[in-house]
Amino acid sequence: MNRVVLTLCLIGISLPAMAQAIAPFGVDPMTVSETGPAPSSTTQQPAPFAADMPVQTEIGTTLPDPIITAQAPPQTSASGAPDETALRYFAQQGDTVRLQREIERLRALYPNWQPPADPLTTDFVPDQTIVRIWDLVTAGDYAGARAAIAEKKAADPTFVPTADLTETIERGEAGTRLRIASDAGQYDEVLSIAANAPQLLTCASVDNLWRLAEAFIKTGTKQRGIDAYSYVLTNCTDAAERFATMQKAIDLLDRADLTALLALEKDEEFATLRLDLARRAVAAALEEGGPTPASDDVDLLGKSAMADKNAEDLRLLGYLELDRSRPSEARRFFEAAISADPSPESAQGLGVALVQLNDPAAAEAALAEYRDDNEDIAKVYRDAAAATLAREPRLAVSETTLGRIVETAIGTRDAGLAQELGWYAYAFNQPQTAFEWFQTALGWQADLEPAAYGLMVTANALGDAARVEEIRRTWGGRSVRIAQFGNLTSVTSPASVVPLPKPRPAHLTQAQTVRVVQQQAPRQVQQAEAPSGGGSGGGSGGGGCQTFRPPNSLSPGGALTHAWCLMDLNRPAQAVDHFGRALDSANEATRSDAAYGRALAFVRLGLPDEAAVAAAAAPISERRAIELQTAILTLKATSAYGIGEYQLALAMMDARAQYAPERNDLLTLRAWSYFHLRRFREAERIFEAVAATGYGDALSGLEASRASLRSAQSQ
Repeated sequence: MNRVVLTLCLIGISLPAMAQAIAPFGVDPMTVSETGPAPSSTTQQPAPFAADMPVQTEIGTTLPDPIITAQAPPQTSASGAPDETALRYFAQQGDTVRLQREIERLRALYPNWQPPADPLTTDFVPDQTIVRIWDLVTAGDYAGARAAIAEKKAADPTFVPTADLTETIERGEAGTRLRIASDAGQYDEVLSIAANAPQLLTCASVDNLWRLAEAFIKTGTKQRGIDAYSYVLTNCTDAAERFATMQKAIDLLDRADLTALLALEKDEEFATLRLDLARRAVAAALEEGGPTPASDDVDLLGKSAMADKNAEDLRLLGYLELDRSRPSEARRFFEAAISADPSPESAQGLGVALVQLNDPAAAEAALAEYRDDNEDIAKVYRDAAAATLAREPRLAVSETTLGRIVETAIGTRDAGLAQELGWYAYAFNQPQTAFEWFQTALGWQADLEPAAYGLMVTANALGDAARVEEIRRTWGGRSVRIAQFGNLTSVTSPASVVPLPKPRPAHLTQAQTVRVVQQQAPRQVQQAEAPSGGGSGGGSGGGGCQTFRPPNSLSPGGALTHAWCLMDLNRPAQAVDHFGRALDSANEATRSDAAYGRALAFVRLGLPDEAAVAAAAAPISERRAIELQTAILTLKATSAYGIGEYQLALAMMDARAQYAPERNDLLTLRAWSYFHLRRFREAERIFEAVAATGYGDALSGLEASRASLRSAQSQ
């Protein structure tokens, strides 16, 4: 086959015609190696990419001396005929491009010269020195090639290397320096080398263009890097190199900068790259503070995922829809993911979507098989199980489902889930079972106030007055609602009585029951001051948290927004966990807001000690710290008063006075504390001052104080 090609070259057939002639042999005569010369002038080729940089060399560095000058005499053999060694070498190597160029060069130098009919004929004895030089060049040993040339010149002063040999060596040396500089991250040097060697920047060596583009981008000249990639996509035809060019551009450029490059696509060659870009955009949107993905990206990924049943992409899209508060759309993607890949990851996403759709029973069923696979899915399962038990109106849970939930609660020692089992049993008039579950919950988490309150409620329903009082003594200083459970002296009137709360109606949730009990408490205790922080955390006005969303299903930022929404709905018990999730954020502002919000939620729950601990979880502003400290001391004062610790109540109010002036309701509380300590004169002065402002609640205290003073004076 090489003989056919060479014969066509020798008789002067043009390269395009030659390409047609050798097509049956499957050979492209224009193919050149990375270190090969520029293509023959007989075919129109694009000019090299212009690095457009001034020639720069380091001080003390000199570029290699050229091997040949323009005035060099033509190379001849000892017999005076043209030296055909290079021509024969190219023929032996099958390098048709160099062969044609060498023929053209020799014809220009020797007009009467005719190329051999068969360059591969064995009667020609090549100069082995020249053959060795070309072997060294082909192997990339340019220093060895230069040394061999020097030896040849020393032995034969008339010897002049061909222009092709010279250009090949110079180009190879420059390419080596460029690659070394690029690998070392010396990007300014890469630009300098490219500016001095434009012959490197052609489609014959796309790797050089990639390295140049990277150097431009890394040195802050991004647009020139884009230009280099554009040159490849505009002028080069190798499909693999074009695809790799876009891959390299994607790794180094922002999404917006890729638009112009993607527009140079041919025959949808970048379809998989466009899909990967869409996938990256959707994934980035799920990161904290991530940008909203373009609708085109979402649509592209959605169509591909549904068509290919790609479970990973389906899950990614499902979580995007959850982040958009579109659980119905999320459910569609997660169900498709379950169908394509029945796995814990698919089930977890579906479970979260179903919980948000207020279908916790379906979520529990979807997650049941995988609930022990990993901690993340176990948490989602427990959230779904708890929501299943707490559904309103209360619905009976099947024995199978209830068995799974009980097994999970015991296996994981989940105090929150045990507490929900307690309320579930209580709602179905099983106070003894409820009592045992509340007791179990406290055994697993001794500071779980809702379980202690449940234990008190069920003990009261069982008629165990001694246990009720024991719980009051243990928890009264930590929980207003426990301290006020049953008969308590009110703040406004020593004679008023708070009735015992009735058993919890089946249609009330636990949080609603807490509010019912609190509504029966003395008004001053209900109004224990608390900072109003509903707007400070970006709350959504209650519109976005009507359905249950497990804290772990949200990003820290999303959990913070959800928590403030719950606070706006006066659901601090649920907000506590969401603020806790927000504390996982790496953003200091988010963590500060979460610590403040969690402390505020505990204040609203009447848990001052927990509020103080929560406030210390992250740095908060001085204003917020004072606001919370004021609220916490107020709660401690009212709690102490509620259990008859009047000296402690006064001490808490004195401490509070260092942060904020006392309002009329707290002044009245102070006066009643004096009254119970039989300090009637001090009580009278405060009641009188408060009554003078028109605050009606102080009048009864004033009358009681004066009556007590008269009685004391008459004795």
